[in-house]
Amino acid sequence: MPDRGKPRGRRRKLNATSYVVLGMLSYGPATSYDLKQWVANTIGNFWAFAHSQLYDEPARLVADGLVSEIVEQGGRRRRTYEILPAGRAALREWLTSPTTEQTEVRDLGVLKLFFANLCEPADLLRLARDRHESHGARADSYTEQREEIMDYADRWQVKTIELGIRYERCVEQFWADFIVELEEEQP
Repeated sequence: MPDRGKPRGRRRKLNATSYVVLGMLSYGPATSYDLKQWVANTIGNFWAFAHSQLYDEPARLVADGLVSEIVEQGGRRRRTYEILPAGRAALREWLTSPTTEQTEVRDLGVLKLFFANLCEPADLLRLARDRHESHGARADSYTEQREEIMDYADRWQVKTIELGIRYERCVEQFWADFIVELEEEQP
């Protein structure tokens, strides 16, 4: 009989990766590889973290009694994880808790812009053009993805990609405006 894991009671504070795993497993059982693929094609567009965490976190959630584990008896001994009622309860509790944390923006272009006083005007203009182009391309990519998922994604999944499109278009416009400003300053 496969080992389904025994609930052992939650012993640690769950983190964002914990909730990513619980949320993904709420759609159905999965291996760590499945989770990595699902995340890469969905929330990986707006929530960055090391995919190696998707291999470690399910085992922690098994130990916490939130997820069960079935180990394949032969071959690669693949592990398939499934959310337990306690995991669904923890996910619901997290979903309904207040979200007051500051939004974290990690944009290498903005970081370089902060230190731009150390480079030449031509370098800064190149940075602005590169960032303008990359944000525009990302917005275009999100727009294509939105069209691809419209027939099967739920309303809230579509809303996340719509926010991504708006964000990328807004940042693209910032860089477009900055390019004009820099070009007007040139002798």
